[in-house]
Amino acid sequence: MATAATPPSPLPANRCEQLAGWALSERRSAYVWHPTTIDQIQEVFALARRVGTTVTPRGAGNSYNDAALNQDAIVLDLTGMRRILEWNPHTGVLRVEAGVTIGDIWRHCLPDGWWPAVVPGTQTPTVGGCLAMNVQGKNAWKRGSFGEHVLQMEVLTPNGDRLTLTPQGTPDCYHAIVGGWGMLGIVTSATLQLQRVAAGTVISTQHAARNLREMFALYEDLSPHADSLVGWIDGFAHGSAAERGLVQSAQGDLLPNRASLDPAFQDPPARIAGVFPRAEAWRLVKLAFNDPGMRLANRAQFTAGRLRSQRGPQRVPLAQYHFFHDYIPGWRKVALPYGMCQFQVFAPADTAYDLFIELLGRTHHAGIAPYLVTCKRHRADESLLRYQVDGYSLSLDFLITKSNHERLALLLGQMREQAFAARARFYMAKDDLLTAQDFRRSVGDAAMDTFLALKARLDPEGVLSSNLFRRISQQ
Repeated sequence: MATAATPPSPLPANRCEQLAGWALSERRSAYVWHPTTIDQIQEVFALARRVGTTVTPRGAGNSYNDAALNQDAIVLDLTGMRRILEWNPHTGVLRVEAGVTIGDIWRHCLPDGWWPAVVPGTQTPTVGGCLAMNVQGKNAWKRGSFGEHVLQMEVLTPNGDRLTLTPQGTPDCYHAIVGGWGMLGIVTSATLQLQRVAAGTVISTQHAARNLREMFALYEDLSPHADSLVGWIDGFAHGSAAERGLVQSAQGDLLPNRASLDPAFQDPPARIAGVFPRAEAWRLVKLAFNDPGMRLANRAQFTAGRLRSQRGPQRVPLAQYHFFHDYIPGWRKVALPYGMCQFQVFAPADTAYDLFIELLGRTHHAGIAPYLVTCKRHRADESLLRYQVDGYSLSLDFLITKSNHERLALLLGQMREQAFAARARFYMAKDDLLTAQDFRRSVGDAAMDTFLALKARLDPEGVLSSNLFRRISQQ
């Protein structure tokens, strides 16, 4: 029997591209536009309504999976809207377009003694992307999320309305758009409050922990005085070494140092150990990106960290401390051909320890070790669909292979159920598992119903959509 041919798309074929999430595990074809003005965004909205398709905003594509994918529909690549509009070096107030990156911000403002209040683990995300996913960093328990340091934002809705939103004047709409995955409107500009720094360095100290209980105790001891904290756990360690890890704490360097405020001071050497080109280092990592190689790498990481803990505090450039994902350019390519996935949960303080022990134990029982495990302290924020809680997060990065993908899917499903039992929440910039029912279990029916009601008001025709939004909203 003949199969009916798929009707041709009404969108121009020369705009069709294959896009991927940051983890390279999910790829989708879409029709991509690259606007540089608000008028051009409005033209794309009009086109979408005319041909009956949807639009997804996309920044630098740093969400792991489907947040910025829109199968066979339109994707708005906003990286061309990258202008710094206003900068006040006396107050640290910065107004930028949505396509400006974290790297653009600190390179522009650090010479005047200012640094973004909250940054993720890489400097490549755009301001629009940071707001859409409400990112957080190593100071999450102290400074909260990215959206907490935005004074005002300009938003364009699909019907052409231009909204000026502030957390005080329009809190309901503001806190729904922050962390709303770009599904209520396009952030076209944002006004940020940066933090003053005396130097372009932090005073960083490494602390060794024999197990998760010691790591939690370190968090409690260090958090009143530290400016940032992040924990690393050896995901391969078993037996008496299980859960061993490191906690890295840092405080702002109060000793003024003008030379360290030069952006060139922040850049790591072009060659590792003075020999191997940093831009090609991912090829070396690729050789060891397997279970035996990563078991040795984790063991070496713990040993080196324990030795560093004996040396005491060290001065580290801000960019090198915060943006560990950028230390080896293009390193995520080592996960090809199947990519990676991350399981990240945010658990209340009273359930986090037991949950994390159960999750780590389950990976050992399944025989699928996470290649990277990190742990951080958090506080809740005011965003409507918030994922942060007053507690801790655990993230586990797994390599997807031809031989493990079915077992890994089963493992992640089991871990998800454990997380729900512990009242944990999930971060949609990293998740590719939750269904609409699961997401409601995480954030609650009231929050999701409020979000969908606001979407019906701001985007009544449903022009804004994405693979992620359709997955967790059933729309």
